[in-house]
Amino acid sequence: MRSPLVNGIRSILSSLALVFILVGCGSDGEPLQVGGKQSPENRIVAELVAELAEAAGIPVQRRIGLGGSRLTLEALKRGEIDLYPEYTGTGLALLGLAQTLDADPDASIALLRERYASLGLGWSEPLGFENRPGLAMLRDRALALGIRSYSDLARPADRLALGVDSEFRGRPIDGLAPLGRRYGMQFHRILEIEPRDRSELYGHLVDGAIDVALVHSADPQIEIFNLRVLEDDLEFFPRYDGALVYRDAALQRFPALEDVLGRLAGAIGDPQMRGLSRRVTVRGEDPREVVRAELIRLGLIDGEIGERDRQALNLAVSLSANADGEAGTVLRQLRRSFPTSTVNLVRSSDPLGAIEDASARIALVSAPAFFAPGSVDPATGRPPVRPGIEAVALVGTSFLQAFALKPGINRLEDAAVIATGPRGSSGFRAAQSVIDGLQLTAALRPVEGDTPGMLADALVGSGADVAILMQPVGNSTALALLQRGLPLIEVDNWVQRNNRIVFPYLQPARLAPSDYERFLPAGQANGARMPGFSRPVETLVTQLVLAGPGSPDDVRLSTQGPGASFVPRALPLTDQAVERINAATGRTEDIYPVLPQARALAPRLPQPPEPLNPSPAASALSVLAVALLIWIAWLLLRPMRPD
Repeated sequence: MRSPLVNGIRSILSSLALVFILVGCGSDGEPLQVGGKQSPENRIVAELVAELAEAAGIPVQRRIGLGGSRLTLEALKRGEIDLYPEYTGTGLALLGLAQTLDADPDASIALLRERYASLGLGWSEPLGFENRPGLAMLRDRALALGIRSYSDLARPADRLALGVDSEFRGRPIDGLAPLGRRYGMQFHRILEIEPRDRSELYGHLVDGAIDVALVHSADPQIEIFNLRVLEDDLEFFPRYDGALVYRDAALQRFPALEDVLGRLAGAIGDPQMRGLSRRVTVRGEDPREVVRAELIRLGLIDGEIGERDRQALNLAVSLSANADGEAGTVLRQLRRSFPTSTVNLVRSSDPLGAIEDASARIALVSAPAFFAPGSVDPATGRPPVRPGIEAVALVGTSFLQAFALKPGINRLEDAAVIATGPRGSSGFRAAQSVIDGLQLTAALRPVEGDTPGMLADALVGSGADVAILMQPVGNSTALALLQRGLPLIEVDNWVQRNNRIVFPYLQPARLAPSDYERFLPAGQANGARMPGFSRPVETLVTQLVLAGPGSPDDVRLSTQGPGASFVPRALPLTDQAVERINAATGRTEDIYPVLPQARALAPRLPQPPEPLNPSPAASALSVLAVALLIWIAWLLLRPMRPD
């Protein structure tokens, strides 16, 4: 059975075929200006309209991500854009109006059309999904405080912290101030962020920095974090049905557009919107690519998935990297650093190899991936560094997580075979370093899996005694192994040798069960959820960094290690690009000195003062200038001779 989205869009394309010839006749040469606000759902709908209009032959220019509701509506009224997605509740609030929650959506649309007609603007039928604002809390926190509704929240609000975006805080009809007045609610502290960063409120909520967060009903994080959305028991918020507001003049220029707007009615349901929004907000994918790939997959437009990726700024990550976690976070940071570029996620068994073959520009790896254990560079006494690669930013930390796959395996020394990720991956390089550093006799068995879950299955089914991962806390592959009851093995004798000198990128650390608490399903005790991880374990830690192509000069001078003859096809990232990336990641810790680093990360020495004694040429010039001044003064002051 086809979804409403598929049926709706197929009808659109069928109708557009009948009026295709009218597009060229009705257009005055200016493209259709498709606008959009900054929220993920708004961007998705705007891209959907733009892609379908282009498929019908309508020339399109995108102006998506303009700003808040007032700014975008003003751009529409001035003719700077021709249409953009909006919500019925917001459309009424922009006119100083409000309706009750049980108001008929058709009545809301009728009222909006009546009030906006004098502006030369029209409203489409509702698109089929709603995105109502609300307040949410962590379920355990709400339960502890006995909070189920806004009225319940009003009582302890003066002891709680609230997180909102700046647009909601300033809205006079359906914003924070009128909400507080309606419920008699005043919060102890308010954390305000920009609307484009609203998804970060979920991180603040999970980390305990705030107690209550502004959410929207289409946000996938509500389900991901199992949040309690509080009941708006006094029905402060009306319905917020998605629709399109457009200039009437745009329909005259592009007759086919009327069919697009009409057939989109009810085409996008709540489940479809949440699924697309999850890919954008959680997995960090580009809205345009998400919409385009979905339409291609459904056979609704022509093209190949990945056709635009060849010109994109690709981020290579390991097969076990969390697209919903650290990889998605980095992807969003890169998108903010390079707003005019398409930044995509590329999974690779060897992320640094993806930089070498130019299929990616940046890679997310742990520090061991830079080294080739098994041999020693006589100049440093350490494993040789992989040439042609340099670190450009620090983004976090990765822990070595060693799992016993068979009963009776209590130490790494007991293992005859150790399974890990693919050759060239951070886990493979870290396992090599551990085998060399502890002088183990175990054989290393690399395995692959296209997803974190499949990699966990491959590790368990490898027949090895131990599995080693080098990933951040909360990694999906490690979490899958923990939930299967596999115990973690300690690495507690690392410092007894000179390993901190030979392998300075691996440092002793302690990993505690509490580190994984926020990544586990709610409702169970830690022991039941992770029977093999009930107490802290000694292990190793390293830095998680972004890497890019190294300097060509450094490559030509390198003569050791794998890929020594490789000359990179891409130039290193510019100093400006590196600085923008580091500004987005916001890390204050320095990168390990043993890692090759981008030039922009080198300390900048202060400029030396100008010498007190000038050069001979400057001295001669000064003498001439003084002599000239003296001569001029003499000419002016000398006594005049009588004729």
